[in-house]
Amino acid sequence: MAAKKSAKKKQAIRKKPTADEIEEYYWDHTLTEGQRPKSVYAFCKQFDLSEGDFHTHFSSFESLEARYWQSTVTDTISVLEADDDYAEYPTHQKLLAFYYTFFSHIQNHRSRITQCFPCLQQMTPSALKAMRSSFTTWADSLIQEGIANGEIADRKKLNDLYAKGLFEQLRFLIDYYRKDNSENFQDTDALIEKSVRFFADSARSGVLDSALDLARFMLRRIQL
Repeated sequence: MAAKKSAKKKQAIRKKPTADEIEEYYWDHTLTEGQRPKSVYAFCKQFDLSEGDFHTHFSSFESLEARYWQSTVTDTISVLEADDDYAEYPTHQKLLAFYYTFFSHIQNHRSRITQCFPCLQQMTPSALKAMRSSFTTWADSLIQEGIANGEIADRKKLNDLYAKGLFEQLRFLIDYYRKDNSENFQDTDALIEKSVRFFADSARSGVLDSALDLARFMLRRIQL
């Protein structure tokens, strides 16, 4: 009887494995074995899948990981938008809420981050492009809101750099979190607060604008 039930279960998986199920199989193998599967063929054979099952959802292991990295951002945004109070937060508090929610979310699968997230020294790899796109779309909206209410200085063409800079800040925080051994990751929390404060201060009119004005002046003098 038990053998029949097991056979039926395998047959059901072969019929319609979802993207989430395949993703779970992948992470189970990768984190248990300490390395990615050698090939799609070997992976599918291990979990009684067909290659067609896999390629229905993913073109490669990289695309599978890309889907997960992107979901860490989109899931965070969904949680924030479901909070009635979130819409009333000032810009820097929305960024702070994003970071705290994001790291609380990924802590449920910390091993995926520590073992597989691309290191900071790499240029943004293709596996992070979907994640970056989702994050910068959200961040662009945040920046425009901040410019509209005066919390962020309107620096014209430089405004496009805000969201890109925030994504690199996020990568920096993730890289720090991967190595953080403090109790309850208190050091990461402290770094988040300091990073958001730095962004809030530099995004306002003031010191940064003076530095840019000086740089432009010096550049003109050098070219004379």
